[in-house]
Amino acid sequence: MPNKFAARLILWVVLLSTGILVHAAETSAPPVKQKYRTAVAKLAAVPVPAPGGVLLVGSSIFRKWESCGQDLAPLPVTNRGFGGSRTADQVYFFDQIVPTSRAALVVWYCGSNDVNGKKTTEEILKNTKEWITRTQAALPHARILLVSVIRAPQKREDGKLLPVDKVNEGLLALPLSIKGLDYIDVNPALETPAGEPMPECYRSDNLHLTAEGYRRMGAVLRPIMEKSWKMATAAKP
Repeated sequence: MPNKFAARLILWVVLLSTGILVHAAETSAPPVKQKYRTAVAKLAAVPVPAPGGVLLVGSSIFRKWESCGQDLAPLPVTNRGFGGSRTADQVYFFDQIVPTSRAALVVWYCGSNDVNGKKTTEEILKNTKEWITRTQAALPHARILLVSVIRAPQKREDGKLLPVDKVNEGLLALPLSIKGLDYIDVNPALETPAGEPMPECYRSDNLHLTAEGYRRMGAVLRPIMEKSWKMATAAKP
């Protein structure tokens, strides 16, 4: 009898501990998301910007844009990009990034890391559309500007230009079916007339932008951002 009792007790302990472990696995963030928690927490801790501004959301192309306030002046810009992030990460951390911005214009740059991670175009666009849906629900009077994934030299070297182009084609098509949405291709500002990347626009990693690269990108973005921002602020009741 004692042996049977002990066996049952052990079984119950195993089942209970397994249930606890399963529950913990279900309620905790995946490891890939955990590494962004500190960065996102820092962004969320910054004083909330005044309503009606411009929010930059996305990966390291935006995060490293330290001169964005100067390059996009006089627009009231808040930068909440966090490096290395993929589209799924933007969806996962949405609540900490977008709603409290109270922005009139939200500018999205994400997808480059997805391409590097061999995510499919369909998955990238699915996550992007989910993020758009949530943004429009949280900020119903805001406009959204989608920025093309950059055709950086690193993408050429790794044979990933075709996936980048497919993602950009998908982004280009989204405003045709979603109201309040715009798209801009910044690649011509970073390429020669022959379609080759300008070396002076890229850092030594052949992926991230130099000050000149940001200056060129900002010069293209600013007019469309100003137009979209004025449309959003004028339409807000």
